Amino acid sequence: MELTLAHYRNRFCMFRTYYALAEGIVKPEGFDLKVIEVADPPSHELEEVLIRGEVAFANVYLPNFLKRKLGGAPIVGLSTEWKSTSKGNGVFVLKDGPVQTPKDLEGRLIASHHSDPHAMHCFLLRKHYKVDDSTIRWESHPQEELVAILKEGKADAVTLIDQVFWHGEKDPDVRCLYTDGDAWRGLHGLPEIIKHMLATREDLLAEHPEFAGQILDACRKSIAYSDAHLEEVADKFIARYGGDKQDILASAGYPKIEFTFTDTERKEAEATMEMLIETGRLEGRVDLSTAFVS
Repeated sequence: MELTLAHYRNRFCMFRTYYALAEGIVKPEGFDLKVIEVADPPSHELEEVLIRGEVAFANVYLPNFLKRKLGGAPIVGLSTEWKSTSKGNGVFVLKDGPVQTPKDLEGRLIASHHSDPHAMHCFLLRKHYKVDDSTIRWESHPQEELVAILKEGKADAVTLIDQVFWHGEKDPDVRCLYTDGDAWRGLHGLPEIIKHMLATREDLLAEHPEFAGQILDACRKSIAYSDAHLEEVADKFIARYGGDKQDILASAGYPKIEFTFTDTERKEAEATMEMLIETGRLEGRVDLSTAFVS
């Protein structure tokens, strides 16, 4: 049986996580696996292909998963995937510009890759930094354009992630105002933020419950291969998408990718759900005891 796993395109952390699976270097037990890439946010195509049954597994953005699960989508979580730490996702401003503290963002424009106001940053600005986020305006642009948009004065701040975060860190004209990981830890005392998780279809898992352990074991072996052959994987990524190798290699060091769902991760998912409800992105609670495979 051949199954398909889908992940976001043009994101080195996802590319490297599933590289060994995509190349056939690592193979899961019990089935053959094909790996495909689909459009990254603000597109919702990744969860759509999973819900439509076109793929068996997908590394879904956790807030999107919770929203679709609450709406009755026949999908189930297997584990966490990408978890933010103290670096890799942050708000950047001009080094000598008018924004020197988070409070200075009031009434200003932030550019992000999200199509809507960024729920996590709105929440952190309001709760941790006591900023009136209702005064902030948001615009959506591709990640690779954000540093230039900031430097050209087309936005007062930008949110940078993945390899683009590291590009911003080394640019002498901009600086990181704060990272979401540091703000989250200061607010909740939790070590990470779950950004993405691995999901599958309920019907597939009901018919083949063994697939859960088999795909997670294969994913852990795939990320282990990447850790051991990082330059090789980076060269393959650059050949496809371009980019600065130094930034790309640096970006691999910040997220935690373990393919687990521990008690601490459950608390982190609960905290994310509360944040989404408070910011109006989620209409109610999802029972995590049934939303994820125990």
